[in-house]
Amino acid sequence: MPRRDPWAYIGLAAFFALLFFALFGERIAPHQAIFFVPEHDHDPRPYDPGLVFPLGSDVLGRDLFSLVLIGARTTLTVVLLGGLARVAAGLALAGISTWSRPLRAGTDWLADLVSAVPATLVALIAVKVLVKGDTSVFMFIGALLITGWAGPYRVIRAELDRLAHMPFMEGVRALGVSRSDILRRHHLPHLVPVLALNTSQQVVASLVLVAELGVLGAFIGSVRGINIEESLNTFILGQLNSAQIADPPEWGGLLASTNARAISTLWTTRWLFLVPGVAFALTAVAVAAIGFAVARRYARRNVLEELRTRGAGALALTVAAIFIVSALVPDRYAAARSWADDARRAVVATGDSERAFADAGLAPLGGSFALERDTTQVVEAAPATVTVGGVTETETPAVPRSLEPVVYSRTGGGVVEARVVFVSRGLSPADYPPQQTSVFAGPDLGTLIKDLPDDYEGIDVRGKIVVLVRLAGVAAGSRTVSGPAVDTLIENALKRGAAAILFVDPILSRYADVATSISIPVNPYRRLEASDPVSDPNGTPVVVVTPAIADRLLAPAGLSTAPFATVLDAGSADARRSASRDLGITARVSVPLVRATAHVRTIAGETPGVPIDAGRVVVWAVRRSGGASAVDVLGALARTLTPRRVPFVFVDFDPAVDANTNARAVATALAGRRVALMLVIDGLDGARLSFDTPYGDLVPAIDTYAQKAGARYVVTRGTESITSWSWPGIAPFISTKTILIGATGGQGDLRADAAALVAYVAGRYALGAEELPR
Repeated sequence: MPRRDPWAYIGLAAFFALLFFALFGERIAPHQAIFFVPEHDHDPRPYDPGLVFPLGSDVLGRDLFSLVLIGARTTLTVVLLGGLARVAAGLALAGISTWSRPLRAGTDWLADLVSAVPATLVALIAVKVLVKGDTSVFMFIGALLITGWAGPYRVIRAELDRLAHMPFMEGVRALGVSRSDILRRHHLPHLVPVLALNTSQQVVASLVLVAELGVLGAFIGSVRGINIEESLNTFILGQLNSAQIADPPEWGGLLASTNARAISTLWTTRWLFLVPGVAFALTAVAVAAIGFAVARRYARRNVLEELRTRGAGALALTVAAIFIVSALVPDRYAAARSWADDARRAVVATGDSERAFADAGLAPLGGSFALERDTTQVVEAAPATVTVGGVTETETPAVPRSLEPVVYSRTGGGVVEARVVFVSRGLSPADYPPQQTSVFAGPDLGTLIKDLPDDYEGIDVRGKIVVLVRLAGVAAGSRTVSGPAVDTLIENALKRGAAAILFVDPILSRYADVATSISIPVNPYRRLEASDPVSDPNGTPVVVVTPAIADRLLAPAGLSTAPFATVLDAGSADARRSASRDLGITARVSVPLVRATAHVRTIAGETPGVPIDAGRVVVWAVRRSGGASAVDVLGALARTLTPRRVPFVFVDFDPAVDANTNARAVATALAGRRVALMLVIDGLDGARLSFDTPYGDLVPAIDTYAQKAGARYVVTRGTESITSWSWPGIAPFISTKTILIGATGGQGDLRADAAALVAYVAGRYALGAEELPR
């Protein structure tokens, strides 16, 4: 009885192990990639192995072992296809080079040229420079292929040369066998051992290159900047609370962590690179074992003949069965998708949310569904205007805005006609005394400007219309300090007696009224109006304009504000003299405000029969006139989720007059109930949903929910700054974990997508998803 080759079994075991982890790694992972543990008592992150997770955590508190299992599919797919592409390209070029001597010389020269360039450098340039946006799997494979084909080409070409001079080839050529038949029937079976070994080598080389690129910060998939600082109750000095992460978490991305690349990691947090490093090493050993086993088996066997045997058929059926099982086995929380589908189908025009809540079986949050109050409100009686000579600029509702009034408690309305004075950036060292800072923090604004001239000195602004340019920042050498808040600049002019202010903001047209993207700042003037509303229609009118509008108005005085709309270099000659002066012209500023009475009516209901101590999810829909109504989403969710008894609260929020005061009425009605999470829907007119939150641990989760629910959305790239975080009614819920759901990009109706998303969240919540706060 012939002795069985143990390497055949070793190769099969290695093959099926890699196949299993690629197909089922995410399903068997103890935790999902969206599960963060930001805090564990007072233990610093990354957590030591065995403290929270068996093999430790990454810098943001995610289970490293789970991340390796989840990232196995992406990483193994890339390195396998990358290795195969290299060998296939090398085989094709080696075959072509046999057709003629010029082709042989050309391919040899090209292979020598490609081999002379470092593969890591070329791949890094391809990924980081040439690719705009996320790096897809196929882009990464292309980066691996650019220089990787030269090695297989040389090996295969040498083997083809050896085979061409074998004695049996003389008989083949004498029989007149065609070139393609020679390659298929005679060369290919002899090439199998070489191809097997070379393929395994190239897969391992691709694996090493993926690891190298990861260390250099280049990895596959979406890149997110996550900051979990706002999710912490306790601040630990020196602990890293922000990092860039890859989605999906492929192994190269795990090595891209700042801590994983630090020298201190060798002594303190070595598991950050050891856990993915061991995965790389074991995969390399398994791939090498497969290549060696195949080469050993077919060193004296014809692979074409063996493909027709029952053993080969059984192996193919087994592999096919594994793929079919992986496709049929549902992922975690698959049942939540049916919730999303039900809510999507339930979206209809609701109109009356109070009736919709009652018909769905919700219980009133207070004594009734309606939380009502009568209040007075200061509103604009007409658009604000600014007139200089024969030029008049008027406020319009168009977006982006170029002129708008600033109306909060320190300003007001009225009509002022007076002389115009220009106070440049409104810098006065007396307003910003130097502050004591650490040597690591660098100088503060007061320190940088303490020797600069006072823009208010030598000019009388009392009873005048003051033109003031927003200070973007002050630079001194390599240090740059941001300018003061807009209200600080405005109030410095007010306390000196300005009768009206024309405030020039270079980025006015870029502002959004609500947070829609980390790259688009929230309108600070609307924040002022919401957080500190005006109570008296009479006051000092303040109008903010863009530099273009200001220059049109001030053209008679020969003034251009554009040179002042940049960062001020504290060491420049321009900074040593003030540009303030009386412009010698008269202007008229009008901000007509009147007091009106309003009736505020917010509708709120909750799922009945929920224990009082259960963590609620509040769906907060901001009522807006026109467009795709979020109220329709609430009606669909109420009809879908109420029978399933999930602890949800639905709020059709009226933001009129004073949104924060209105929200406090809802907070009072919620007294005694614990709010675990808020989903704020504000605006659903667009092509895709957008998400914003200052809670970094929620960022990957909300994108995952949208993808699973089949909603159209834009990838959330980062965490919103808590200083610019705003939504109607935020004040009483400022410490509650919240995700703002909005719309972006073009025209569309996203009601069905929003309903599906929230219902999917409800399904995961009901099924016990560990990443959702409770």
